[in-house]
Amino acid sequence: MKRVILYLLLLAGTISACAEGGIEVSVLTCSPGREVYSLYGHTAIRVREIGGTRDDVFNYGVFDFNSDYFVWNFVLGKTDYRCAAVPWVYFLQEYRQRGSSVVAQVLDLTPEEAVAVRDYLCDNIREENSVYRYNYLTNNCTTRVMDCVDACVDGPVTYSWETEPRTYRQMMHEYTVDFPWAQEGNDVLLGADVDTTLSHKATCFLPEYYFRALAGAVVRDEVKDTRRLVRQTVTVLEADEAVAKAVASGMDFPMTPLVFGCVAFALGVVLMIVEFLTRKMFWLLDVLLMLGHGMAGCLILFVFLFSAHPSLDSNWLVIVLNPLPLVALPCVVRAAWKEQTTYWHHFMAIWLALFLLFIPWMPQQVGVLVVTLVATLLTRQVSYLLHYGRMEGAVRASRAATEKKHAKSPKRKR
Repeated sequence: MKRVILYLLLLAGTISACAEGGIEVSVLTCSPGREVYSLYGHTAIRVREIGGTRDDVFNYGVFDFNSDYFVWNFVLGKTDYRCAAVPWVYFLQEYRQRGSSVVAQVLDLTPEEAVAVRDYLCDNIREENSVYRYNYLTNNCTTRVMDCVDACVDGPVTYSWETEPRTYRQMMHEYTVDFPWAQEGNDVLLGADVDTTLSHKATCFLPEYYFRALAGAVVRDEVKDTRRLVRQTVTVLEADEAVAKAVASGMDFPMTPLVFGCVAFALGVVLMIVEFLTRKMFWLLDVLLMLGHGMAGCLILFVFLFSAHPSLDSNWLVIVLNPLPLVALPCVVRAAWKEQTTYWHHFMAIWLALFLLFIPWMPQQVGVLVVTLVATLLTRQVSYLLHYGRMEGAVRASRAATEKKHAKSPKRKR
């Protein structure tokens, strides 16, 4: 969630961050930004030496977007993140430049617990321990901070959970409602696994959900609650929407996925009517559509089969988004060139219609963009079926006329 490219420079303060002295520990929750990687916010943990000079933020969200094969490894679910320490003033300055808010929950820890937190974090930023295999849903900057707190507090922590059941997809939609293309991209790639109801603890993969759970958390011994875990909540930095919008300027698209899909479907219907009236098929357009359909299907099938992300191998969209159009493309082009019929359009018409019909019963939520684009592809198949029907009707009429002509012609005498 948080990008820090020069993490080696930040790690230079690792040893000094572990100095002895009174310690105050705060969990930091940063509001969502407008860049894609910051849409869901961020969690870090601050360790301040009371009366001393050290004041550091331990951040589990360090990654280098410019590292070799970063995007490729991210698609494969093999992205490695790193824990690093950065001075508090640098951390705060970065979020001030983003226009995000930063809220600190100061933990009510005993001196022994505070030292345990510091030692835990110092051990995590050692070169041999700092790298971990990132998973957005189950192993990210927020879950790592939660694990640290749970491990270092003396006694079980009872969190304040929200009772309403939620799924991963529903929770992510809360943060992408103003970013419809990011939401549609998630919905296309993420499968049915993100539509299962979560446990309370699993909802804390999002920073603001962990913030709310931590706000009412208590530490228990064997018999009773001993203390509230959060002693004080302080808004360290107020959000600045003007700055956030300026940082993300140029990221908005002129059309939403819904508008784009509806326009595509409307054009498909208009094209179908034009082809019916002109008795001419624009098959070169279908070549482009099949190429796009097939290449998108290659991506979906690839991540479905090979990605280590647990939420991608349950994607039901592979039913309609797969490389099959690329396989059928040569036959379709040959048939169109020779003005012959092909069973591809019959098959696809039935397949796409069945997919649209059974969407309400799928265990996976399907985005509006997929529905409208599948409906658009269906209009192309229907147009060909109408064209084929007229071709067959013309052939039958021609045969009937020929037979009638032969029947009326006089027979030769032998």
